[in-house]
Amino acid sequence: MSMSEDVCESCGAANPQGTQFCRACDTYLGWDTGATTIGGHPAVATVPDTVNAVETAEAVAPASQAETATAVRTAPADARAPEVHAATTDVTLVPEQPATVTARVSNRSSVVDGVVVEAEEPPEWLEVGPAPLRLMPGDEGTLEVVLRIRDGALVPAQRLTLSLHVCSESAPDRRATVPVTLTVAPYGPPATLDVQPRLLRLTDEARARFAVRIDNRRANFPQRFELSGADPEGVVRFGFVPRVVQVPAGQLVEVRGHFMAPAPAPGQDATRQLTVTAANDGGESTATFTLVQHTSPEPEVVPVGVSLSPRELRVTNAVAADFEVHVDNRGGQEPVELTLAGRDPARTLVVSIAPQRLLVPPGQVAVARGHVQLTEVVPRGRTVVRPFSVVAADGATEHEAPGSLEVTMTPSPITTAELHVTPRHLTRTDTRHGTFALAVDNTAGQGPLAVRLGAVDSHGTARVTFTPPVVSAPPGGVGQARMTVDAPLPQGGESVTRELEVSADDGEGRLLAQATFTQHSSDRRPLLRTLLVLGGAAFVLLGTLLPWNLLTAADGLTIVWTAPLAALGNVADISPDEATHLVAAAARVLLAVLAVAMAFGVTGKGSLTRKTALLVILLSVAYVVAAITVRRAVLTLAPGLLLVWTGAVAGYVGGVLARPA
Repeated sequence: MSMSEDVCESCGAANPQGTQFCRACDTYLGWDTGATTIGGHPAVATVPDTVNAVETAEAVAPASQAETATAVRTAPADARAPEVHAATTDVTLVPEQPATVTARVSNRSSVVDGVVVEAEEPPEWLEVGPAPLRLMPGDEGTLEVVLRIRDGALVPAQRLTLSLHVCSESAPDRRATVPVTLTVAPYGPPATLDVQPRLLRLTDEARARFAVRIDNRRANFPQRFELSGADPEGVVRFGFVPRVVQVPAGQLVEVRGHFMAPAPAPGQDATRQLTVTAANDGGESTATFTLVQHTSPEPEVVPVGVSLSPRELRVTNAVAADFEVHVDNRGGQEPVELTLAGRDPARTLVVSIAPQRLLVPPGQVAVARGHVQLTEVVPRGRTVVRPFSVVAADGATEHEAPGSLEVTMTPSPITTAELHVTPRHLTRTDTRHGTFALAVDNTAGQGPLAVRLGAVDSHGTARVTFTPPVVSAPPGGVGQARMTVDAPLPQGGESVTRELEVSADDGEGRLLAQATFTQHSSDRRPLLRTLLVLGGAAFVLLGTLLPWNLLTAADGLTIVWTAPLAALGNVADISPDEATHLVAAAARVLLAVLAVAMAFGVTGKGSLTRKTALLVILLSVAYVVAAITVRRAVLTLAPGLLLVWTGAVAGYVGGVLARPA
């Protein structure tokens, strides 16, 4: 393409330089505003992204002169088309400034006729206002047609051909066509320029982006610009995408811009006023914005830092802990090789580091592992804190990181435990055994507790056993056991109370609890006394009825009833045998009476029982002795005599038991 040609952006046709409207499509080329040339020659431009736009009317292609309006009614036989002698053929339109098309029109018909003007397919933004005209036959007049742009319409600069049909009012199909060339002149102010943001702050940066907005919303013609930037010092370099911009009519476009500005010295600030210019051969528009730059001060040379993580070590019921040694060389420029070692001023710790030699590259943090252990014994319930440090030496300097080890030994669980015995007081009757429940309460303890149980009897005669003998109680829990006491019974009718001291021992301490065990023995003497007295009386009565077998002359069973009745009336005439029988009968009767008296003595204090028992023995023995002595009787221990003596002895013992204890 020749540099002396203007290329139409609408159809691409080449036109000689300075052509106002494209020869192919009549699109306005804008030669009279300088918008199509930059530096005296046309430039290929890019249309960037549209931010905002004003609605514009579209250009209308020129109408063919061969097209004619369709008649609406039939013309009279003598009707003729008006004759147009001369007319305005070129009209320029500007908003709010109407243009007038004038023509000399003759009425060639034989009747008075009016003239009607019709525009063939006028654009929507065009208003056509013909003035009324009526002519006498053969008369001639001036026809004026007013053309104007509708209010509020933004019409791009263009040129088009409008066909006006001059018709007879009586015969609309009879017409004369007048072609008129309409030119919409370019109007509107030059495009304005704006930069966003208007204030840029950069820290430790030399490049930044911004947006350039070119506003052509008030102009009806496109404009091309070449963008450039400048600063008073001439040290900032600018770039724009695109650099050559075409802004369509009625639009606001945005172009991406960037720059690179030299940074100020470290720790300094710099403020620059930057100017962006959009220029073409028709003029230029400028916009400014402010650039504030700050450069951070140069980092100071930071020596190697050594720290412990964690710095304060705390352990419970233990004597050792692990830690990390952090060697920070982020501020250094060269690698550092260090020797690590532990230091203990109190000499109560063993500090070990692995590895002992550490190579730390620049800009990095190296980590070593450490272990510290306490060598002294910490009593339970005590807390000790021992300081130590890790020293990192590079041969010239030493870097020391302090730390501490806190060791806490919790108290023995037995110091917070409790021993409970249930029940505290136990009473049993007529039994040797008693059972207690034991509870080892470790709810307040922080560790497990295992104790061995024991007990001491205040009398020293009881045997105490535990099930199980060793009780374990977890932290916050309770251990259970059963205690069984085996003690001898007291004498009948008596009671014994034993004080029991129960202990629980874990080797470091003891828990004590008290309990009492009371034993009662029932008094069986009243029952035994009653049985002996009544039994003895019964034996005596039975013995008086059974034979004694003391005599050879008569049967002991019939001695009472074999006594002759005649002898009772004359005692002097009683034979020795009869006398013996009478004495035996009287003795048995007397013994029976004594037996009854013995039985009545069960309600007293035993005196009557003892006395009657002695009388029974004395009487029966005297009878036996008399029988042996006087009658030469043969002594035979018959059941009757044995029962009498047995009953007397039992009754006497019962009487003795009746005495107060």
